[in-house]
Amino acid sequence: MAPPQHRAFSFPLSRIEEDERIAPFEVSRKDVLKLRSCEAFGIIRELLVEREDVEFCDQHDLDSHEDKEAWRLQRDITHALIVPVLEIYRHATQVAKALLGNRHIFDLELVFRGEARGAFSWLQCFVTEEEDWCLTRGCPGCVVTHALVAEPTIRLILVACHLSSTLSNTSTLHHQPQHGHTSPPLLDFWQHSLKKALDEDPFWGPDLWRTFESRAKALERGIEELVQQCIEFASLALANAAVGNHNDDESPPQSPKSTVLKMPQGGMKEQNQKNWIPSVVLGCWTTLLADAEEAKRCVAPSSAKNHHHHPVLARCLTSS
Repeated sequence: MAPPQHRAFSFPLSRIEEDERIAPFEVSRKDVLKLRSCEAFGIIRELLVEREDVEFCDQHDLDSHEDKEAWRLQRDITHALIVPVLEIYRHATQVAKALLGNRHIFDLELVFRGEARGAFSWLQCFVTEEEDWCLTRGCPGCVVTHALVAEPTIRLILVACHLSSTLSNTSTLHHQPQHGHTSPPLLDFWQHSLKKALDEDPFWGPDLWRTFESRAKALERGIEELVQQCIEFASLALANAAVGNHNDDESPPQSPKSTVLKMPQGGMKEQNQKNWIPSVVLGCWTTLLADAEEAKRCVAPSSAKNHHHHPVLARCLTSS
């Protein structure tokens, strides 16, 4: 990823871009140790290392080895954070396309209603505008600094932090299926790191945090509504299929396969959002880990030899 030359959605440039060789986020030693012991996070790190087509840009290539490891870690945390949000959007897009068929393929947001429609439209515009960043392509240092370049990227990360914090409920983790015995990393600490980075940013400063929080909360409500409507659409499609095949000798129709969005036991109305949102985030992680292992199996042995695993290093990452 080349250093950004303009601010997405016409936002003015942040002065953080003037000194992009300084990693903007802090990771405490305690959180570094937690990430180091998390198998799921290690799998994601290996995947990102394998797919790196560019190491560092000329600007960040001047950094020390320890600084580069700091950039990689913060890039990997960013990737792990935003994946559930992007996976929800991807699934909602598939649902909309399936419902519309060949009709009005460019008006997918019309499938949804209320706040869900607004959230889908926002995510659609954001992913189109920030495709490379969403995929964390290019120089790790540029990926990390780009997170603070625009209000929309800050908003998305803050929403991702809120969703990740739902996994802090250990009872949820113990009672939900994961990919094998691998639990997703708990990244709720990143919201504090984000706030500190924004407070110290010469452009943003500490006065805008409430504005960021308000906009993120609005988007989060829309995403939760989007998830609910997608699940309802799937349930309705299954019910219609059951009615259509009622008189047939065929076996009952199966629910559409999705490790991301599943109908909670007892139905949507009987379930508190605090219970089913963590299930959705866990479903996203299940998909992510499965895709990572599939990609790992597809890597040629000769190609794998040219890469090495980058461990999580505490140096240059810890808060004093």
